[in-house]
Amino acid sequence: MRKEDLIKPINSKFVTNSESMTTKNLKANPNTLKTGTTTVGLLCKDAVIFGTDKRATMAYFIASKISEKLYKIQEHLYMTTAGGVADTQYLVDVLRAETTIYQLAHDDQPMLVKSAAKMLSNILYQNKLFPFQVGLMLGGVTEEEGSSLLDISAYGSILPQPYCAVGSGQNFSYGVLEAKYKDNLTIDEGKEIVKKAVTSSIIRDMASGNGIDIAVIYKDKPADREFVPI
Repeated sequence: MRKEDLIKPINSKFVTNSESMTTKNLKANPNTLKTGTTTVGLLCKDAVIFGTDKRATMAYFIASKISEKLYKIQEHLYMTTAGGVADTQYLVDVLRAETTIYQLAHDDQPMLVKSAAKMLSNILYQNKLFPFQVGLMLGGVTEEEGSSLLDISAYGSILPQPYCAVGSGQNFSYGVLEAKYKDNLTIDEGKEIVKKAVTSSIIRDMASGNGIDIAVIYKDKPADREFVPI
C-alpha cells in the first residue's frame, strides 16, 4: 500500500477528495515564484490582536499593495494568511463555509477556536504529500476557551502561542515580540506592540510593506479594524 493511500479526506463538501490525488500528477513546480509576508498575533486580556502588512509579491515583483491577509471567519474568529494567495483564499472560503454550517446547526453557537483549528488541520494534513503553501494563524475569543491564538503550519500542526509571527518577515517581528510581550497586556499596549513588530519587518524585509492591517477580536462585540499607513 502506498503512503498516500493511508490518508483519508476530511468529510467536507467543500474540500476535494484527496484520494484521487497522487504524487505522480502533483509535483511541485520548481519555477514557482516565491512570495513574502509579515503576520503577527498576540493575546491580551479578553482579546486577540492581529496585524499584517499589505504587500503581495512574486519574486522581486510587487504584485499588490492592498493585499488582504487578515480575514474574518466568524464574528469571534479571525485568521491571518501567509504564503500562496490562491491556497490561502481557498482555505479561508472552506473554513468560513464549515463554521457557518456548524453555527446554523447549533442555534448560532460559536464554534470553539480549537475545533475550527482542528478542522483546518485535517484539511492541511490530508494534503501533506503536496501541501498547501501556507502559514496560518487562527485566533478568537469564546466563553469556554477565553482568548486563543493558534499557529497552524502547512502540514497541519497546531501550536498554541501567547504571541506569534509568520511569514518572510517573521524573524524581525519576533525580536520585538520577545522583548515587549508580557502577560495581561491591555488592548492599547498590545496594539502598540503589534504595530512595532510589523513595522520592524517592513523596514528590513523587502517582501513586506505598504501599511499595516490591525484587528482586535473580542468575545461579545464585533472586532475593531484599523489601517496604519507606512
